[in-house]
Amino acid sequence: MKRTAFVVMFLIGIGPLAYAQNSILWEVTGKDLKKPSYLMGTLKFIGSKEYFLPKKVKEAMDKCEAFAIEDEVDHRSQHELSKAMHLPDGKKLADYMSPADYQALLDLFQKEFKMNQAAFEKAYGNMIPLALSINMTRLSLRQKVKFYDIELLKLAKQKEMDAFNLEHIEREAEAIQSYPLPDQFKALDATIKDFATQKREYIELEAAFVKGDIDLVFIKTLHPTENNPQFIEAFYFKRNEEWIPKIEKMMTDQPTFITVGVGHLEGERGLIQLLQKRGYSLKPMIVFSPNSAGK
Repeated sequence: MKRTAFVVMFLIGIGPLAYAQNSILWEVTGKDLKKPSYLMGTLKFIGSKEYFLPKKVKEAMDKCEAFAIEDEVDHRSQHELSKAMHLPDGKKLADYMSPADYQALLDLFQKEFKMNQAAFEKAYGNMIPLALSINMTRLSLRQKVKFYDIELLKLAKQKEMDAFNLEHIEREAEAIQSYPLPDQFKALDATIKDFATQKREYIELEAAFVKGDIDLVFIKTLHPTENNPQFIEAFYFKRNEEWIPKIEKMMTDQPTFITVGVGHLEGERGLIQLLQKRGYSLKPMIVFSPNSAGK
């Protein structure tokens, strides 16, 4: 059955490599690199109870002088991203949905999160469906969450590593806005009708990630855009290709630890294969379970 519910990650197309390797952490060597660099794929967020940072990740960071994430995480950047996550021109979700569909959404929030209409509309009433669904997944975990990019950035600062970003936040905002609103509302409708599946599969996805089971992560990743080609091209493929020369320069200048959403790694136009095509060797590091986490 074709699933259309949202989750944080987006399935970008799985090539043969996706099923041949099984790691969230890759060592990058070869070409003109004097020392290895490392590439890590993460979930956007994970429940605090499930959060872990493998010992291998800390060891890889110890070997690097620089650290890179997708975007800035300062106050200004988060403000810019927030603008992209809200409907244009002061519109509200109710302006786009039929009365019956909007009531079904309100009923879901009341049932799942004990949130009445006034509280819902204050917190989420003007979000784009993509942002709303991400928040629904987060709320369904019923616990505080940790954001891998923020936690890794904190660790990099503790280690006094040089910190960089692969792009400005406005670039991610532009990519998000490439996802047509009618398609987002169509997918949101599917989420409302089968939220139980979305909740279950995200829990399974978390468990697979904690085990380092990237194959299963991709299997459990839903099809939030119904493989919308416009969004996939803008959010994944174009950004991946824009990042490659920046990643190459960083790695050439100094050994660098690079972390991105795991959805950016796999596929013919994912970072792993793009770097391989540029002449680098990528070796998966063995990271299997939270037992290896250096908490």
